[in-house]
This record gives sequence, structure tokens and C-alpha cells, in this order.
Amino acid sequence: MKVLSINGMRASIAGVMVALLAACTSTPVANYPDVTWRHLQPIVFAAGPVEKVAAWDSKVNGSMASSLPFSLGKMAMNWPDDRIQTAGTSDMLRYSVTEASITSNALKTTKGIKGAFTDDQSENIELKVAAKLELLDANGVQKGEVQAMAARSHTLSESMSVAEREKAIYDETATLLMDLDRELERQINSNLGRFLVR
Repeated sequence: MKVLSINGMRASIAGVMVALLAACTSTPVANYPDVTWRHLQPIVFAAGPVEKVAAWDSKVNGSMASSLPFSLGKMAMNWPDDRIQTAGTSDMLRYSVTEASITSNALKTTKGIKGAFTDDQSENIELKVAAKLELLDANGVQKGEVQAMAARSHTLSESMSVAEREKAIYDETATLLMDLDRELERQINSNLGRFLVR
């Protein structure tokens, strides 16, 4: 029978404790896929290439962008990749995301003993996204333009975990981007319809 020395026993116990601590403190990292519009019918323009411009201000007061594992702005930039097709003329399209913000504002919550037994809405999340689509001729002269904006707000309860907060904000972000898509398509059909291939 193998007998461990005192030092060996201490090392074994320390190793077990480290493993248990790691098991207790590690949590799976949520994977949030990019929102896509590939399931929708493409919008076909009689135009050439599509230029994409990231024109939003990332330094908005109260911004949560750096603390979230997904990016509203980057997902909004993918919109023309999924929705726009071109038939190849000398004209070109320029798509710009002009606003993409997720901000947080603290709400008043119940204090004292009563507050310990109350699950208040403690945070209001404001989401905004805006985009512009321009049609330009070969010389860069604008022939048409549409702009679209979508906004939503969502409150979070103080009892929510970090993972629950992130999931709620992601779901609201996905809905917001679908709102943007509907408004862009409506504006395109109304104001740029003469440039579409139907």
C-alpha cells in the first residue's frame, strides 16, 4: 500500500480544493449569434456594388456597448449583405449605420426592510438604431436616399442575473433590428422603387 507523506497529502487536498473552486465559480459563456435576414426575400437594385459605412457614435452617455457580448452596430452593418442584391449597373449603393446605441438608466427602487422583500424594476434599457441607404451615380452624385430609425425600451428587475440581463437585452436587440428591416424595406419601396428590379 502506498503511503502519502504529510506534504503529499497537503498537495492532494489543495489540488482537490482548487478543482472544486473552479467548478463552483466557472459559468458557461453564452453564445449570441448575429441577427440575420437571410430568410427574407432579397431586395434587388439596378445598381452596382454596395459600400458600407459605420457612422454611429460609440461614445454615448450611459452606453452599455463595451459590457455586452454582442454588438448592435456590427449586426446592423450586416443588413445589406442579407437583404440587398444588385443587377450590375454603373450606379452604386452606400449603406450607413448612423446610430446604434444601447444605454442604461437606473430606476428608483424600494429601500429598507420592505425593499429586501420587493423585486423592483431597477434598470431601464434604451435601444436605438438608424440607417441610411443612398443610390449614387458613377460620379458620386446622389440619385435617391432613404433613412430609417427604430427604437425600443425594456426594464430589467433587480433580481435578474447577469446572464438573464444579457439574454433580455439580446432578445430586445433582435426585435429592434427586425423593426429596422421593416422600416427600411417600406422606405425603399416608397422612395426608391424606380431603381428596383421586380
